[in-house]
Amino acid sequence: MSEESDSLRTSPSVASLSENELPPPPEPPGYVCSLTEELVTKAREELQEKPEWRLRDVQALRDMVRKEYPNLSTSLDDAFLLRFLRARKFDYDRALQLLVNYHSCRRSWPEVFNNLKPSALKDVLASGFLTVLPHTDPRGCHVVCIRPVLPPWV
Repeated sequence: MSEESDSLRTSPSVASLSENELPPPPEPPGYVCSLTEELVTKAREELQEKPEWRLRDVQALRDMVRKEYPNLSTSLDDAFLLRFLRARKFDYDRALQLLVNYHSCRRSWPEVFNNLKPSALKDVLASGFLTVLPHTDPRGCHVVCIRPVLPPWV
C-alpha cells in the first residue's frame, strides 16, 4: 500500500466527525484599507484611527463582543466592526454599546429593517421628510436635511 492511501484510511472524514469535532469555520478575509491618503490622514486626525493599530483595535472589539455578549448574533468581520469603532472614535466601550444598540433596534423594529429596499423609502422621500440639498458643502459633502412632520393634533 502507498503512504497516501494509508493516510486516507487513518484520517477521519468530515462526515465521520461528530459535531464537537468539526473544525471551526474559516475566518472571513481580513480588512483591506481602501481609503485614500487624504482620508487616512483625516481619520488619523479626527477619529484617532492609526493604520498600524487598526486591526488590533478591531480584534479588541471582537474579543469584547465574544466575552460580554457571547449570544449576540452579529458579524465579527473586520470591516463591519470597524464601522462601529469609527463611529465612536475608536472608544472600545462606546463602540460596543453602539453595536448592541444597533442590534436592539433591528430586533425591536423588524418591520423597518426586514426587506429594507430603496423602494420602501420612496414615500418617505416623496413626503419631504428627508431632503438632500442640491449643492454640497465647501468640502464637497452632500447635506441631508430632516424635517420631522408634527402630528396634526400638535
